[in-house]
Amino acid sequence: MKIYKIIKYVVIIVLALILHFISMNPPKRIYKTNIINTIESGNLVEDFNDGLNTQFWNTLEQDNNSNDELQYYSPSNLIIEDGILNIEARKEEFNNHQYTSALINTKNKFEFLYGKIIFKIKSAVGKGVLSAIWLLPSDNSLYPELDIIEILGENNKKVWTGIHYLDIDLKQNKNFNTYIGSDDFDTYELNWEENEIKCYLNNNLVYKTNSDIPNKKMYLTINLSVGGIWPKEPDDSIFPTNFLIDYIIVIPKRTDA
Repeated sequence: MKIYKIIKYVVIIVLALILHFISMNPPKRIYKTNIINTIESGNLVEDFNDGLNTQFWNTLEQDNNSNDELQYYSPSNLIIEDGILNIEARKEEFNNHQYTSALINTKNKFEFLYGKIIFKIKSAVGKGVLSAIWLLPSDNSLYPELDIIEILGENNKKVWTGIHYLDIDLKQNKNFNTYIGSDDFDTYELNWEENEIKCYLNNNLVYKTNSDIPNKKMYLTINLSVGGIWPKEPDDSIFPTNFLIDYIIVIPKRTDA
């Protein structure tokens, strides 16, 4: 019987040591499954675990802005840490601008006609900034423009999704819907088909249209803008403010047999 008692005590001691080791060395927080960047599959899959994949992305340095925006786009405003892309808008003087931010796109690197776009983001907070993920035509025309999300920082639970397009008389028009997200990370999915667009927020359908669907090959843009016609004059007390992207996946529609 003594040998069984000894084994029992040894097992208890070993288990206690294992529990102590785990408590002193907790597992690291996992943001997402380990998505691997790949071009061979024909998909864009970006989890930012290995930085920004330049096979997919252009990082713009730009001082001219549309819509009377105030920012200078600079690569230095892109920060990647723990698998999260952080686009940071700052109040700072740079190249005759009072604010800086960042913009990335896939122009000439990853362009597609129809497909599925999935991403997880947390938008920037504060009056005068706009977090956006959107599509523009690869042929450099201004329209159509497909805005997957636009979120004003002063009310960053309200999300805008829709299309800017030219109507039959070549006049600018738009087809938009608004809905309520959260002020934390949310997951979005856009399904772009030839005759229909659907957008989901955390697996719930929030936008659907069968009208004025873009039928041009397009590229993806992610940016955080400051000021301008829609966000208006920024509140300088909010800076720095951050647009966080956890991951983004683009699955183009297959055209091969």
